Amino acid sequence: MNGQYYKLPLNLGGVLQKKDMPVCTLEESVSQHIHLLITTVLGENKDDPEYGCQLWESDFDIKASNNEVKERVEMAVRAAIVKYEKRLSQLRVVAIVSQEELNMAAGRKVKKKIKVSVNGTLARNNNPFHYSSYFYVSPLSFD
Repeated sequence: MNGQYYKLPLNLGGVLQKKDMPVCTLEESVSQHIHLLITTVLGENKDDPEYGCQLWESDFDIKASNNEVKERVEMAVRAAIVKYEKRLSQLRVVAIVSQEELNMAAGRKVKKKIKVSVNGTLARNNNPFHYSSYFYVSPLSFD
């Protein structure tokens, strides 16, 4: 149905049992899609090898400065959204890179924390849109 958006992850078992799938708003759908784009490595989607975000090509580049990482993340996220999320216009992507010490089972580790903010306008209704998330790289992990 046009204008109906489904929550991720999809529960296809419910579809087989003819249950209604959980729905979400347009804003939630766009946010879910941006999160999926950011966390998908190029080539991971077998139907479209270009789907995903270029930033994972340099996930293990520990020599890059925070400013270089910031620029790469902003360009990669922006390019992925422009290509695959047509429901947004007037797009602005901002990344903030910092170092954070994490307590892990194997001991303390220092990782790069990347906070990504996406602002724009929803093309359907001209409402402002905001998405914000963070993750750690080298290697990728979430809170």
